[in-house]
Amino acid sequence: MTNKQKRIQKVIVHREKELDQRVVELGKARAETERAESAVETERQKLERAAAERDAMSERSMSAREWRDANEWLASRALSHHAVARELEKANAELEQSQTNVLTARRALKGVELVEERLKTEERKAEERADQKLSDAFAQNAVTRGKAKP
Repeated sequence: MTNKQKRIQKVIVHREKELDQRVVELGKARAETERAESAVETERQKLERAAAERDAMSERSMSAREWRDANEWLASRALSHHAVARELEKANAELEQSQTNVLTARRALKGVELVEERLKTEERKAEERADQKLSDAFAQNAVTRGKAKP
């Protein structure tokens, strides 16, 4: 293996490690997105429950304090839902970035693999040309020897 091939092989190993790392990051981003989706769903259910409880309270008589507490509870649930929805947006953005990073790492690996393949092809062709020249030289010697013996 030539020095050039060794260097390219080292780059390939490095690119493979980088791709593996990016895939792990993608897995973590997917897990975080799933966790955030679950949290949004949980908060949505809590918000719906709080709204239903407040609506049910409006049908009976209650004090102003109870009404205020119900409204505050509903507002609190809405804020919590909004916060986890922002977390989900952030997780989705990180997921997209991780997917982009994986594609970039894959492209980089493929590029180096193509360089290695071209190098091997060029070396094989050079060897074939050298073999052909050697064969031609042997054939030429045989022809000139044959003419020298009348």
